[in-house]
Amino acid sequence: MTLYAEVAVEAARGINRESYTYSVPDGLDVVPGHRVTVPFGRRNTYGFVLSLGTEDPGVETKPIASAGAEPLLLPHQVELARLVADHYWVPVVECIRAMLPPRVRGTGSTGAHASSRQRRHTRLLELATGPPPVRQQITLTAEQDAALEVIEANPITLLHGVIASGKTEVYLAAAERALAQGLRVLLLVPEISLTPQLVERVRARLDAPVAVLHTQLTELERAQQWWRTRRGEAEVVLGSRSAVFAPVPRLGLICLDEEGSAAYKQDRTPRYEAGWVARRLASITGARLVMGSATPAVATYHEAATSAVAMATMTHRVRGRDAAVELVDMRDESAEGNRQPLSRRLVEAVTGALEDEEQTILYLNRRGLATYVMCRDCGRSVQCLGCSVALVQHAEIEGLVCHYCGYSRAMPSVCDHCGSRNIRGLGMGTQRLEAMVKRLWPRARVLRLDSDVARGPDSYFKVWETFSERRADILVGTQLVTRGLDLPAVTCVGVVDADLPLHFPDYRSAENTFALVAQVAGRAGRDGRPSRVIVQTSNPEHYALRCAAEGDYEGFYRAELPARKAFVFPPYAELAVLTRTDRDDGRAAASAREAAETIASGLLREGIDGIRVMGPSPAFIHRLRGEYRWQVTLKGDGLGRARHLAPRSKDWSYDVDPIT
Repeated sequence: MTLYAEVAVEAARGINRESYTYSVPDGLDVVPGHRVTVPFGRRNTYGFVLSLGTEDPGVETKPIASAGAEPLLLPHQVELARLVADHYWVPVVECIRAMLPPRVRGTGSTGAHASSRQRRHTRLLELATGPPPVRQQITLTAEQDAALEVIEANPITLLHGVIASGKTEVYLAAAERALAQGLRVLLLVPEISLTPQLVERVRARLDAPVAVLHTQLTELERAQQWWRTRRGEAEVVLGSRSAVFAPVPRLGLICLDEEGSAAYKQDRTPRYEAGWVARRLASITGARLVMGSATPAVATYHEAATSAVAMATMTHRVRGRDAAVELVDMRDESAEGNRQPLSRRLVEAVTGALEDEEQTILYLNRRGLATYVMCRDCGRSVQCLGCSVALVQHAEIEGLVCHYCGYSRAMPSVCDHCGSRNIRGLGMGTQRLEAMVKRLWPRARVLRLDSDVARGPDSYFKVWETFSERRADILVGTQLVTRGLDLPAVTCVGVVDADLPLHFPDYRSAENTFALVAQVAGRAGRDGRPSRVIVQTSNPEHYALRCAAEGDYEGFYRAELPARKAFVFPPYAELAVLTRTDRDDGRAAASAREAAETIASGLLREGIDGIRVMGPSPAFIHRLRGEYRWQVTLKGDGLGRARHLAPRSKDWSYDVDPIT
C-alpha cells in the first residue's frame, strides 16, 4: 500500500496553497516534522512533512527524494504550526520557518555537533552553561505560597503582582515542582535586557541544565542551543519572543514574564503574539501557563476579572518600598522660563542621587541625536526618500538615518527645498540626552542603552554588567531599561517624556503609557532606601499618568474599560488589519477600496454578522521602503469567518490582533 505525505514546501511560500502531496518511497522512514527534499517544478527544494496517509489523492504524485536522519519538529509543533497559521492567516510553512533557526532550516544539521572553527561564545551563554553558583534557598511569603497553589490548580493563571512582589520566585518555585516530575520548563521574557539577571537567578535556584534562545546570539549559537533543546539536553529553556517555538519535549510549565509587553508581538510574517501562541502551546502539550506582570494587558486582566482564566494576586513587595512618584508639568516649567528638556526638579533629584553615591535611570523612548532636522525658514523637515518619515540624526555616523528602511545621508548644510542655511536638528533622542547629562554632571559616569548600543552578541551584557556592578552612575535608555531590572543602588528614575506613547494613533496608547511609567518607576526603591521618580509630562491630569503615579492598576483598568467598550476595541472585539502595498499610490488605494467592497458584500451575501469593515485608509506610515500602504480593518467577533473573503496576492499582508 502506497504511503502519501502532506508536505509544506519552502519554495511555495508565495503561492496561496498550504501543502502538496508526495508519495513516500519504500524504505524511506518519515514522520510528521521531518525535513525532506522534494521535486518542485524543475528543481528540488526542501519542505516539512505535515501528515501521512494511505488515501489516494487522485492526482499523479512525485516521490520524496530524501529525508533527514531524524524529524526536526516534535509532533506538538506541527499541530501548533497549523493553529498559528489558521489564526494569523498565513501559510503553514511560514510558521514552520519561525520554529527553526535559519541554519537548521537551511541545512537540517548545522549546530547538531561541535564546531571545530568556533573560537568564542557569547558571554550570556557562558553564564548559562558555566559552573553553577552556590544554590540559594528561598522561603516563600504567604502571598507567594498562595499564588503557587493557584498555579498548581489551574491550566492558565494570570500572576498579577505589584513590582518587586517576587513574581520571579513564584516562577522558579513552580519550575522546581515541574522539574521534580521529570518535566521541562520554558521561561519567556519580552526583552533581551531581562535575560542576564534571569539566567543568574535560574542557575542559582534550579539544579538543571539551561538553554538560551534569542536573536542576539550568533546564528551558529542559536542552532547549537536549539539542538540542545530538541534533544532534551536542556531542562530549562529561557528566551525572548521566538523561544515560544522552541522544540521542548515533555513540556510541563510555561512562564510568560511581563505579559502584555508589546515586544511579544512579531512585526514580520508570521505576525504572531507570543502570549497567544503560548496559550495554544499549553493547551496542546498539557503544560501549565503562568502569565505574570504588574501591568498586564487590559484584555488579559479582563479575562481574569470575568473568571475566564485564574488569577493570583500579590499586593505587597517582598523587599524595598515604593518610590515617591512626582508628576512634573512641563507647561509650568516653560512658563517659568525653563526651556530645557530636563525639569529643575529632575535635575535636583539626579544631583541628590549623585551626592549620595546612588544610581539614576533616565528613560526616553527615542533613539538618536535629534528626532528630526528642520529648516527654520520654510518649515520643511528632511524626509526619507523611501518612507514618509523624517530622518533621525545620529552622532555615530555624523548624519541622518531612517529607522524604518535604514536609508542614510549626510547632514545637509542647506535646506533641500529653499536653500536656507538655517537648518537645525530638533527634538531629543537618547544620544542627545546622554550628551546633555554629561554636560550637566561632568564627573558622573554615564552609560546609554538602546538598540543602537545593544547590537552585538555581548553589547547589552556589557552595559548591564557595568551598571549592575556600580561602575556607572547614570543609565540613559529606551524601553530596554523599563522592565525587570533589579538594581538596588538605583534611587532616582526620570521619565523625560511620558507623553510620547499618548500621541500615537493606537487604541492601547493609554495602556502603554501606564505600563511604561509604572514599570520604569519600579526600578527605584528595590532595597528600601528613600527613592524618587520624576515623570515629566504636559498632561498630568491624564488618568493613565495619575494611576501610574499612584501604582493603581485597578483604577486605570476601570477608567480604560468604558472607552474600549464604547469604541468596540479588545477585549470587546477582535481586530485584523489588511495592508495593500504598491509603488503606485493610486493603484494601492484603488485595490484597497475594491477589497473593502468585496469583503463587505461577501459578508452580507453569506449572512456573516458581527464583523465590521473599516476603510480603506492610508497607513500611519503611508510610504515605507518605497511603497505606499493602504489598509482595510476588520473589527468584530470570529474574524476567521471572513478569511476566505480576504484578497490573496503577494501585495497584501495580514496582521491579526495588531498592537496598534
